[in-house]
Amino acid sequence: MPNANLDPYDCDCGWLERAADDPSMPLGFDAETNEYYIEMKGHVQGRALIRFCPSCGGDAPVSKRDDLFHVVAAEDQMRVHEFATELRTKADVLNKWGTPDEEVRSGYGMPDTESRRTVLLDILRYSNIVPTAIVEVIVRPDERVNISYSPRPKKEHVG
Repeated sequence: MPNANLDPYDCDCGWLERAADDPSMPLGFDAETNEYYIEMKGHVQGRALIRFCPSCGGDAPVSKRDDLFHVVAAEDQMRVHEFATELRTKADVLNKWGTPDEEVRSGYGMPDTESRRTVLLDILRYSNIVPTAIVEVIVRPDERVNISYSPRPKKEHVG
């Protein structure tokens, strides 16, 4: 009798597991996130997630990536929205919160329709403004800001 908990769309051919175990293949498996990936080396480096098996077309394993981050609480989302309406400039942000925990120069790209180029903007990150999120401040060339957030990792990144 088939297992009622099995998803009929899941990959069950074993190709992903065999390919990740083969040192000649550029595939890997991250046990922490339960994800298969293609390792990119050379000029562009990184990992491309594999969502479907290239052999059978079935779903790759369900990712556990969301388990690595806190859920951003509704009250924290509302506070960030309030900050975005009250803090309009970089000076406003620095006066209210002081020096950021991290400053990423040219960390955000935004298209400029007039020049048809990408404008690179600085990001100020604050990790202690709200409990469940990292507050990110994007600074425009005219010093106006956009304020958003990203979920706080459950543990600090090492490396």
